[in-house]
Amino acid sequence: MSIAVSISLLALVLIAAVIQRVAGLGLGMLFAPYAVVLIGAHEGIMLANFLGTLMPVLLLPRIWSQIDWRTVAWIGLPAVAVMPGAAWVSSISPPGPLYLVVATLVLLSLVVSVALARVHTTVEGRGAQVITGIGSGLGTVLGGVGGPAVTVYAVLSRWPVLPMVATLQPLWVLISSVSFATKWAWDGGQLPDMPAGMWIAIVIIVGASLFLGEAVQKRLSERTIQRLVMLLGFVGALLALGTGVRLLLG
Repeated sequence: MSIAVSISLLALVLIAAVIQRVAGLGLGMLFAPYAVVLIGAHEGIMLANFLGTLMPVLLLPRIWSQIDWRTVAWIGLPAVAVMPGAAWVSSISPPGPLYLVVATLVLLSLVVSVALARVHTTVEGRGAQVITGIGSGLGTVLGGVGGPAVTVYAVLSRWPVLPMVATLQPLWVLISSVSFATKWAWDGGQLPDMPAGMWIAIVIIVGASLFLGEAVQKRLSERTIQRLVMLLGFVGALLALGTGVRLLLG
């Protein structure tokens, strides 16, 4: 791995991790598409899943009291249930078309959610959470983008920001770790071959991002963070779409 790639990867980790601390999501959506370009499709997604587990684990002690564990279960368990099947599909299908399908569906869902939000429609309850979990689980394994499905639910349910940010962290631990394990089992996915110093730098950066992101979050209004969450959903879907086109064209 060249010095330029290493620096780019570390900068990407810092930016994505800070945004995740502020908005509750974004690490997987922003990190995975660029990591795929820098270090390859399989290694990039596996590293995104690894970081998607590491950062929330480090953050949990700071937000534990605000976590809604029932919501974690109602979104997380359906997500886990569909992951083995999605990993099998991923192992037998070329990644380009999968990215395109996932990104297109996500973009359509985001557009519909914005339209419904503008007419003050509220969608919530256990059924919506189960559908959110299924969408997040499929998106995480097939395209490395589990966040946009949660974005749709956050917008339609009018989910308050601080409980949302807290509740999403154990959800990402569950989804990212299961995605990592299922892809490892089905298609022999592996973490990128990086020197020990690079791994240590990544862990240090993730730890520092928790405090930096917390400082940024305190300076933003709830409405600003809600807009950031929606923006991240669209950015993640567009990046996945671009990744799909790039992989399809070789």
